[in-house]
Amino acid sequence: MSGRIWLGALAALTLASGPAHAAPAPASVYMEDLTMPELQARLAAGKPVALIYSGGTEATGPSVAYGKHSARVHAYAGEIARQLGDAIVTPVLPFAPNADKLRNVGATITLTPETFTAVNEQVARSLIGGGFKRIALLSDHGPSQAPLKALAEKLDAEFAPKGVRVFFVSDSYTRARSEIEAEIRATGHTAGGHGGLWDTAETLAVAPALVRTDTLHPGDLTEEGNGPLSPEGFSGDPRGATAALGRKFGALRIKLAVEELKRDLAQADAAK
Repeated sequence: MSGRIWLGALAALTLASGPAHAAPAPASVYMEDLTMPELQARLAAGKPVALIYSGGTEATGPSVAYGKHSARVHAYAGEIARQLGDAIVTPVLPFAPNADKLRNVGATITLTPETFTAVNEQVARSLIGGGFKRIALLSDHGPSQAPLKALAEKLDAEFAPKGVRVFFVSDSYTRARSEIEAEIRATGHTAGGHGGLWDTAETLAVAPALVRTDTLHPGDLTEEGNGPLSPEGFSGDPRGATAALGRKFGALRIKLAVEELKRDLAQADAAK
């Protein structure tokens, strides 16, 4: 390569990579984006809450892909962390317990409550051992709420005397789902469903590629969509789902999670 060509290539590379003094990118709220020194600096600068948020891998009929829960959780957790201001999202756990009606349906991956609890416990203990003083457990599944609540109570009792607090955040699932389904019901649509209106809408909002919109049709409508699954493996009626509705429902989940966790943190600080 001639000197002129080599210098030209070097100049092109320099321009492509940007000036050496360019400002660093804003710090990510996601643990997997950070190096060890960056995480240690965050821990030294404050008391970030570690958000351990469980997603899932489950079949949802012909219209919604297996990754719906994990995609939503990743987006929600990131916004919760940003709104809290001092929080870090740990890698989303892609497996969880499922309702009996989902077991053995379409290769849905289901953990027993005991295994799920053990995994979350080991994650929490690893983070505590690494210097985190505040841990929050959340999940996007109904059957995982009780195991996480019991685990949070167990770990908090063990570690609170050492200055570490562990919280269970439920409003983003239980309260939010109740309010979302009440709103849908008031519009005359089928309120619930595994792959129903809100399930599909929230997935459209964060990961539209995971929804096959050309296949949307009603499933089993028993118990407002919250009963058995159709032979295709879903329930409810997703035909009214839109990304705009999904953003609205997701914003409610985020808001309720932030409010609940802020209350928990304030009470913990007041108890010192």
